Amino acid sequence: MKFNIPALSLSFRQEDVVQRFTNLSYFWGQMGAGKSSIAKMIDYCLGARVELSPAMQSEFVAASLTLELQNGALTIERERDANNVLTSWGSGADAIQLVLPARVAAGIALPGTEVETLSDLIFHLSGLTPPRVRKSKKRDDSDSARLSIRDLLWYCYLDQDEIDSSFFHLQRGGDTFKQLKSRDVLRYIIGFHDERVAELEAELDRLRGERIGIAATIESLRRALKQVGIETEIEIRARQKVLSERDAELRDEISTLRSQPDLEKLTDHAADQLRDTALELGRAIAELDEAVADLSASANRDQRHLNELETLSVRFKRSRSAREVLSGVQFNSCPRCTQALPERHAPLCHVCAQPDVSEVADPQEAALIERDLKQRMAELKDILQRHDAALAANRRQREELAFRKRRIEHERNEALARYDSAYLSTVLAKEHERAAIAQNIANLDSLARFPRLLDEQSEQLGKIVEQETKVRVALRAAKAAAEEDETNLDELKRLFLDCLLRAEVPGISAKDQVVISKADFYPVIRSGGIDDERETSFTTLSSGGKKTLFKCCFAIALHRLTMKLGAPLPNLLIIDSPMKNISERENRQQFHSFYDMLYDLSTNELKATQIILIDKEFAAPGKGLDVTVMDRHMKPLDPENPPLIPYYRGN
Repeated sequence: MKFNIPALSLSFRQEDVVQRFTNLSYFWGQMGAGKSSIAKMIDYCLGARVELSPAMQSEFVAASLTLELQNGALTIERERDANNVLTSWGSGADAIQLVLPARVAAGIALPGTEVETLSDLIFHLSGLTPPRVRKSKKRDDSDSARLSIRDLLWYCYLDQDEIDSSFFHLQRGGDTFKQLKSRDVLRYIIGFHDERVAELEAELDRLRGERIGIAATIESLRRALKQVGIETEIEIRARQKVLSERDAELRDEISTLRSQPDLEKLTDHAADQLRDTALELGRAIAELDEAVADLSASANRDQRHLNELETLSVRFKRSRSAREVLSGVQFNSCPRCTQALPERHAPLCHVCAQPDVSEVADPQEAALIERDLKQRMAELKDILQRHDAALAANRRQREELAFRKRRIEHERNEALARYDSAYLSTVLAKEHERAAIAQNIANLDSLARFPRLLDEQSEQLGKIVEQETKVRVALRAAKAAAEEDETNLDELKRLFLDCLLRAEVPGISAKDQVVISKADFYPVIRSGGIDDERETSFTTLSSGGKKTLFKCCFAIALHRLTMKLGAPLPNLLIIDSPMKNISERENRQQFHSFYDMLYDLSTNELKATQIILIDKEFAAPGKGLDVTVMDRHMKPLDPENPPLIPYYRGN
């Protein structure tokens, strides 16, 4: 992955500084000159959160980094404490400027692409698709997340603070999230995450998104139908049938009234009929209110019973655990007041002097009790669900009756206000009821499409779940196939041992064997025979200097493998203080051996990799090495070898 840095521009309060880089740049000198700040500012422009040195806290204003990527140059500008960066690329009419989040996405920022953050833009301009990996390695239905350029840079920038304390977050006991991300990076580089795996991951993401959307639609439809007391099309048709039968009855009654010869002799006024109907509805509503009250009281009792059983279950487990722990304890003093306990006879408890019943309960009996408790709690939960359903049905029915009662009372008031004849008022009341029934039937016709839509969505959900299952099976097979070929992993082992030997790391010999498990990618060096086998890892190394060299050699080996495979790892390697904890005079052999290895690799295997070195002393290329090194000697308060902030005097 082409990733070259021509220059870094830093804006300070009194002066702007431009630091240029070559293919092999070396910064060295005294403490406090700002050597490490150069690497930190590169990292800062690439989205890192950095801790500024006192000098940088006092003077730093902004930074600008120029990157040469596969599809052109990219300039990244970031002000101090800013969460966004200003990016620009292209030239002339094709020039583009865009403000992007340095790390946290906030939606699509570049229309027509999937660019949301600075990392996405770097992948986009490199002609690469950001790899996606599962967030959870245990759940098949876990959603995926993009690997960020920040994750890849763990193997490109070895900063001074963590160079001897963390092995790329791979060791156990650290940040689990970073550990899993680091493993994903290595799978991606080594080739265990190939194009087929990426395609299936993307397809699984698409299906998962559709499944979640359809499931949400189904839940919304069910909730809406439940609120109106209807869940199936059969129930709707049953309601329509009842309403149609009532409509037919009203039609016959109206026809009968109109066919009577002595219409004016009718004495039953519609207002009286409506009053009787309203009274009947009032009694029905009162009965429903009483039923709701009884159901609520019963539900509350069952809920209290369930809470008591849950509390009892917890207490039982705690009591059982405590008895198992304390049954073998011999108390010599009171656990409450710490006074010495008197002598007790053997059958008595040594603490309370009562008959000792401290035998631990039979595990089978305890399991039976727990099973009974769970069964009873499950029964109570089922009863509570039925109570809730009955309460909801009764409340819906009460609302319907109350609405009907209000409508009838309104019609009665209108009938009383008109002073119509008994015949006319009766016919009008029945016509009003027919109109209301017709409207209800029409409303039910509109609702009938929702159960059909619910069935269609449920069928579609089943198909997507089936497709998801097939894709998961194919993904597992693709991952297994990708990881079956360990050629690249074996090559990484060989290159790592070669680096350790060429750097002359103490305790490592050509007879040693490098072991890197596909499960965690944590390298271990095995040496000695069957009877005297020893394992060396980053964790077991006692020397901080050895840890530093061990980590540097692994990073160099990975970059060598990247060049061989053409893997998508930025061809940038920044090492801040490889001789940390190592004396250049006392360990001169390791000092020169390490740098000679780097210089030699920079002329062949790593000639396309930009290397930036930061250290206390300068190691000149040895005789016979045709390599050009741009070195900068940095000292505080030295105009001949100025520090990063030339004018800074520390006051």
